[in-house]
Amino acid sequence: MKFSLRATSATDQTALAQFLVRVFEVRADAPFVKPAVMAWKYWDRRADWTEPRSYVLEQDDTIVAHAGLWPMTFLEGGKAVRGVQMIDWASAREAPGAGLALCQRLSAMFDFIYSIGGSEQTQKVLPAFGFKEYGRQWRAACPLRPTGQILTHQYRNWKLAPRLARNWLWSIRGGSPHPKWEAKEISPEQILPDSYSSDGLNAVFSPRPPAYFEYLARCPVARFRLYGIFQAGEPKGHFAIAVVQGQARIACVWLHQPTQDAWAAAYFLARRIARTQKEACEIVVAGCGKDSRIGAAQAGFRMMDGPAVYLLDKKKNLRLSPDFQFQLSDDDEAFLDPGSSCYWT
Repeated sequence: MKFSLRATSATDQTALAQFLVRVFEVRADAPFVKPAVMAWKYWDRRADWTEPRSYVLEQDDTIVAHAGLWPMTFLEGGKAVRGVQMIDWASAREAPGAGLALCQRLSAMFDFIYSIGGSEQTQKVLPAFGFKEYGRQWRAACPLRPTGQILTHQYRNWKLAPRLARNWLWSIRGGSPHPKWEAKEISPEQILPDSYSSDGLNAVFSPRPPAYFEYLARCPVARFRLYGIFQAGEPKGHFAIAVVQGQARIACVWLHQPTQDAWAAAYFLARRIARTQKEACEIVVAGCGKDSRIGAAQAGFRMMDGPAVYLLDKKKNLRLSPDFQFQLSDDDEAFLDPGSSCYWT
């Protein structure tokens, strides 16, 4: 069977939404296929990535597979190394092999493809295609408003009362203030160039320039806010945070010197900021590596095992630190709206 590949445009919104609804077996009004959300994910302008961010395979002018792209670019010796995470990756059952064919086409277009978690079927398919397990995410959460959380919790059973007591204890424990450390809301243009323009050799963080945060600020699902991290007035990094369905998500943290103490201070500051947002009942974060994990625990978060991170790097152009931080902002989980609350605690 012959497939044809093409980038989508806003004129494909209706047909693509119908395809995704059918393949994922969700309601037609599911949040991730709302016109405004699709327009932002796939077709809204991004100064940090001007190429298409949504592709389909077609057979007889009918969509049989789709992948949205969440891009990531590094500089290696002055050369751009371009990669993507496939979001909303789907293929029709009546077109066997279409999903893998689409992945194969995309792997030829980019230097690397990465994948965080995914369905059980996806995790079975990726190794067969050549993806290697790079590592695993850790995840962490902390209740902020236990009563509000219980009132809106996704599980309505006899465990609510014990969960309320447990989450109340979790909410008041752990995390000590770090003297002279503070967070201040900043605009994207206030991010220091050193945070995103350095060479990618042994990179610890995904390079995200100001234009990336300008794009996030237009998200129709969540209001992302950007905060600078300071110690005694000296810039130490920044983080972005948003609230979706009562859950505050630390989308990403960048630190000039990613020590355990700096991680702990950053997560503690984010937790304190989240408490000022009345709609936030829980705060969550994800990352990789030992130092960030210890920092989150020191900041009072409850630690959990996260999903595997898979990497397809056929061109061997990518070199990452063993502690590279695959965070929520490196996937659609930073803004994904499940349609109702989906707390981690």
